[in-house]
Amino acid sequence: MDISLMPGDWLIFQKDMVLVKSKFPLILPKTEDTPLFADRLLSRGELSPARGGYLWGEYPPEEELPWGFEPVGLRELWGLGGDLLFQSAGTAFQFMDWQRTSRFCSRCGGPMVPGDEDRAFACEKCGYLSYPVITPAVIVAVTKEEKLLLARSFHFPKGRYSVLAGFVEPGESLEEAVRREILEEVSLKVKDVTYFGSQPWPFPHSLMLGFTARWEEGEITPDGKEIEDAGWYTPDTLPVMPPSNSISRQLINSWLKGTQDLRSPKNDGQ
Repeated sequence: MDISLMPGDWLIFQKDMVLVKSKFPLILPKTEDTPLFADRLLSRGELSPARGGYLWGEYPPEEELPWGFEPVGLRELWGLGGDLLFQSAGTAFQFMDWQRTSRFCSRCGGPMVPGDEDRAFACEKCGYLSYPVITPAVIVAVTKEEKLLLARSFHFPKGRYSVLAGFVEPGESLEEAVRREILEEVSLKVKDVTYFGSQPWPFPHSLMLGFTARWEEGEITPDGKEIEDAGWYTPDTLPVMPPSNSISRQLINSWLKGTQDLRSPKNDGQ
């Protein structure tokens, strides 16, 4: 369940963690808590009202936490606070990560300062502008008859399987990225690549673009690098799956609904 969005709440990050005053119930740092951390922040900012209007800041990675604070990961925060808070925290994290990696110009090495109405950093020496990084990645549900392709990555939690995903490479379309990723990771060719939807994914700055596709030819052969195991699954044989809020689970749920519709009595004999 989404928590209420409270004005004056802070999203304070230390490394890749969010600092909270309490998990149960979830309580974020508030304006009255700023004496505990404000003078130590390495960077700070404010989200737009569309993202909750939260204040955010980066706490030094080497310092002890302020008294009464505890860290939680973004995925854990998702479960504790719901979609809206996760989206807000993800946006703030991407701004924070962008700022801490944009302190020097990638062209000449000069110092960077806020520029272009704070939507970018500008180099004081050569004028180069650096905007927040967004990395597109495709994620695709591949079907064969009434079966769904699910795979296990080496870095997944124990037992979990999901649909396949990968980053878009320079010079290729999203559809080309879908076909390449499936071919590289499990040696299958696919057809009928169709756009499904998208989801910002702050690990650290991805935009997940969802697709569906149908098997065309080939036998499943995991690459052994990204993919440990893969197979075709029916609604009755599904393994442990991704969290319900993720676009990967949305793709799986959409496929499940489609198979249920095909099996419904109104489709008997058609």
